Amino acid sequence: LTLHLHMLVWIKNSLTPQEIREHIMDPESTFQKEMVEYLESVHKGEFLRGDMDSVGERLEEAKVKNPFRVPATERLPEVPPMWCAHSSRADCHACMAYNKWRLEYEDGIDEILYTSNVHKCTTRNKKDYIGKGAQNGLQEVDNRGCTDSITKVCKAHFPRDTLSETAVDPESGALIMKKGEPWLSTFTPSISYLLHCNHDVTSSLSGTAIKSVIAYVADYITKTPLKTHVMFQSIQKVFER
Repeated sequence: LTLHLHMLVWIKNSLTPQEIREHIMDPESTFQKEMVEYLESVHKGEFLRGDMDSVGERLEEAKVKNPFRVPATERLPEVPPMWCAHSSRADCHACMAYNKWRLEYEDGIDEILYTSNVHKCTTRNKKDYIGKGAQNGLQEVDNRGCTDSITKVCKAHFPRDTLSETAVDPESGALIMKKGEPWLSTFTPSISYLLHCNHDVTSSLSGTAIKSVIAYVADYITKTPLKTHVMFQSIQKVFER
């Protein structure tokens, strides 16, 4: 078990999915362009500075240069300096300070993503453990990993399809979001920087997505609580790691 949080964010005065569709399908409106720009800023599926290989190489180089360097996941976020009202200038100290912070901000997010948001498929089979409910010495198998033991398919749907740019379905008005990394879960940069840990975001702009969220939340609410002996076993495993 891992401590985690499920959160549903409602945007005040937001349009309904049907209203969004109508605006997107309007050929004379700039809404589609503005909507895509907004979603791509808060709903990302690729690193901020380079691909996975280049980010990994950059982190390895930083580790070699400074073996005692504190990882981004173990540092607190830094408050950004004041942003100048004018366009960036090389002779402005405030601009230089902000640009330096911005570079560290993006590098820090990439490190957090590389160490926390990259999915790795696993299959956990405890074949040597005979559970309480085992009959006649039969072994109980724990298949709590993401890979189905029979189909070998990832239950989290990785690797995911990639798309070089956000596309709009001309018939339904649905947005198919840009995604550059097949093994990276979708994230919001500011949330990564503030929380310094793994997170996954989904834009619920369709009836299907909203229904899925309702079903997921309802499943959690009605989930059978852990028995006391299972809870203590989980705590023991945490201390044994």
